[in-house]
Amino acid sequence: MIRITFIVPYASMKGTVEEIFSQHPERSVISQSVIMRTFDEIDTLNLDTDIVIARGYSANRIKKLGIPLIDMTVTGFDITTALNSCINRYRPEKIAIIGPLNTVYGIDEIKNVFPCCIEGYQVDDPAYLPETIDRVMQEGAEAVIAGRTGYYLCRDRGINSIMIESGRKTILQAIDEAVRSIRLMRRERERSDRFKSIMDYSFEGILSIDREGAVAVANNHALKVFPALEKAKNPLAVEKLLPQVDLSEVLRSGKKILGELVLIGKRMYTLNCAPAGDAGAVITFSNVTEIQEMEGKIRTKLHKKGLVAKYSFADIIGNGTAIGEAVRVARKFSQVESNIFIFGETGTGKELFAQSIHNDSRRRNQPFVAINCAALAEDLLESELFGYVDGAFTGASKGGKVGLFELAHRGTVFLDEIGDISPKLQSRLLRVLQEREIMRIGHDQVIPIDIRIISASNKDLKALVAEGKFREDLLYRLNVLKLTLPPLCARGRDIIDLCYHFIEQNRSRLHSVLRRLTPSAEQVILESGWPGNVRELYNFCERLCVLSEGDTADLKEVVSCMEQPAPSLRLQPQGISLAQVYETREKETIEKALELSSSKKDAARLLGIDASTLWRKMKKHHL
Repeated sequence: MIRITFIVPYASMKGTVEEIFSQHPERSVISQSVIMRTFDEIDTLNLDTDIVIARGYSANRIKKLGIPLIDMTVTGFDITTALNSCINRYRPEKIAIIGPLNTVYGIDEIKNVFPCCIEGYQVDDPAYLPETIDRVMQEGAEAVIAGRTGYYLCRDRGINSIMIESGRKTILQAIDEAVRSIRLMRRERERSDRFKSIMDYSFEGILSIDREGAVAVANNHALKVFPALEKAKNPLAVEKLLPQVDLSEVLRSGKKILGELVLIGKRMYTLNCAPAGDAGAVITFSNVTEIQEMEGKIRTKLHKKGLVAKYSFADIIGNGTAIGEAVRVARKFSQVESNIFIFGETGTGKELFAQSIHNDSRRRNQPFVAINCAALAEDLLESELFGYVDGAFTGASKGGKVGLFELAHRGTVFLDEIGDISPKLQSRLLRVLQEREIMRIGHDQVIPIDIRIISASNKDLKALVAEGKFREDLLYRLNVLKLTLPPLCARGRDIIDLCYHFIEQNRSRLHSVLRRLTPSAEQVILESGWPGNVRELYNFCERLCVLSEGDTADLKEVVSCMEQPAPSLRLQPQGISLAQVYETREKETIEKALELSSSKKDAARLLGIDASTLWRKMKKHHL
């Protein structure tokens, strides 16, 4: 609910305001209170409200209380109405309009329209009203137009006067503005709270400083490091907190400070400071010990995952032509030492093939090291791959660290998501491929290595080369042997074999009794697109094991577990036959194979058909 308190200066206005509230389009979300008070009674009110609407001197008094306010301005229409009333009643030669700025503003633009002399007198403090009224009368005014306070002062002195009344349109506009303002304030408050939550959940200390170098915002982590911030009544200068860091250059020229080591109390922190335009600058700092512990955990996990290849070609499920051709090519690749590039959509089993190639090669008894190039920041990835010597950089482990290239000596390195590495790392990797040697970070000694590199990506590296994001010479070194993995939708009945394999895997773990699928359920599974490939199929089978109550899953159960319906289920209600669905699926599969292949011959091999058959089908589908 939006709580609005409307302070009215005279009785007739109260009824008008209440009527407008009752007819307002958003009355269901407005809780209103209409109070008749003079400006000198404002301080006695207990204004428990979201916003106040008032005018004139009452509005000025409320501003000093710091309560959200809509200052209901006196419009030109309100003044014109009062002038017409005054002229018709008193026929004066000169009229004085008295009030604060929002009452007399713009009078000069309308006074020439009326047949009498009109003068405006700005009085922002009601204490000066009596002497102003005396002055305007001495200057020849025959009538006065004013707000409630000025009107009653004139009336008590027997002076012709008219009170400025607010029209319905003015009142409605004030209410609408109050509703908009409260919603805007609430959105800004939510945005501020969300921003504060993000800052407070950060594991780094964050300080925002203004252009003068005073701390404007600090998150919880920073408050723990600098308790003086919480106790200070006024903003503290950042130089008092970090006297050892010269931040003036950041504020003056926009120069960044990155990775500077500072001692705060008895602990060492790494500090960054970046300019934030007119807002000043942002400082972040992290405890070096915590960074080292985190790096240690990451390395432990990476090493546990990567030093042994668990899978072989026997673990690749499927008897279809597409997967069979991929396995045949991969087996041939495993017998030579050339670098291999595996291209395939996400979830097609690129690491499964990389491990199988390793276990089928002469390097099978040597390390298999896998790393996801997209999962780590550039500096951390570089230190993981190449290692470093003692003291190479702040936070380096005592005695240095062996890199993954060295760990994989005489074995295989699998670089997944190779398309995401930085230009700097691309240059270093190119040297490794050319010279078969590496150099640890912070060292000048060259270490020869004997490794085979298998890289993989779901991105078109040739397109990245054309965009200038990937080195062409590196691509040639990586892409000596290219293995293209078929998407799940191109693997035919293999999809069903995989389903039964995954169901069997999950049965005991999930205490499921599911064993079979009905023919119609199998058909729907075959017709689905599976954009997430094997990962999506595995998740689907897991859901099916959880939700199926019997040992056989039917069409209805299968469809309920799918993230998106099969094409036949989407198209048949519109009058499209199953034959048309197959035609559409055949065309989509051929298009996909052509997209994944470098030539029509390769596409035909991927589809398990000869080139002439592919040519006829392309002609049929106008491809």
